Amino acid sequence: MPFLKLCYFLGAGAVIHSFHEEQDINKMGGVIKKLPYTYVLMLIGTLALTGFPFLSGFYSKDAIIEFAYLRGNGVGILAAFVGIVTALLTSIYSWRLIFKTFHGNFNNKELSVDKIHESPLIMIAPLVILSIGAIFAGMAFKSLFIGHEIAYEFWGKSIKFLEPLSTDHPPTWFLFLTPILVTSAIPFSYYLYLKNTNIVNGLKEMNEPIYQFLVKKWYFDEMYDYLFVNPSKKIGKFLWKKVDGSIIDKFGPDGISSVIKNLSIKAVKFQSGFIYQYAFVMLIGFSVLLTILILN
Repeated sequence: MPFLKLCYFLGAGAVIHSFHEEQDINKMGGVIKKLPYTYVLMLIGTLALTGFPFLSGFYSKDAIIEFAYLRGNGVGILAAFVGIVTALLTSIYSWRLIFKTFHGNFNNKELSVDKIHESPLIMIAPLVILSIGAIFAGMAFKSLFIGHEIAYEFWGKSIKFLEPLSTDHPPTWFLFLTPILVTSAIPFSYYLYLKNTNIVNGLKEMNEPIYQFLVKKWYFDEMYDYLFVNPSKKIGKFLWKKVDGSIIDKFGPDGISSVIKNLSIKAVKFQSGFIYQYAFVMLIGFSVLLTILILN
């Protein structure tokens, strides 16, 4: 599982780098010939992530779904079918990314297609290693993590293994259901997002409020701003302006420095440079001092 995740997301980073930090897939497209290595490696990561048969994601996803199904109760069966639907949706949006990023027409008006370039070897080399793991890791390590007897012998008591829920296998149709659905998502996504985009655009127009609700991520960002960010800014501004500026600074460092500055400006006026004024000040001072001594 780590191989396919890392392959997929590092591949996304390679695409962003190739597009000069652009992250909107709606501003991509038509760059297979420009990014052949990245495309193939992203393709492997997508196949593994969607649970394509015999790649690493296939073993991990199917194991979870089968485990839920073998519980034999309503909650387990419900969880299994929720997992299947989730796997289908994952496959659809993953292939949507592939088709909109690499296929079709180049849609970036701010960037010339001639400036799109393949990522350097320092990014491609790790992707190659991760793609090999995404292909073979599930097959190689399945028995160590899923096969109960071999896994228990290898790991011993260092990992807690649950007892098998059942010695029976799920029905054959159930075993084939998820692979068939995630594989059928490939032509389905191709048709929706590349061949006939009018269907998706029509659904957007028919369900504009729902579409905007989902595009805005359920308005969580706006709600977070309203509940936390904006009140925090107001409190911070109040503490800065009223408490820190008007009280602490005014009567603290700013107030003391202001008093010293004003006293210094007034004291400077005594430094006139005339000897007779200095002599007069010294005479007054001497008279005051003599008066104090006589009175005491």
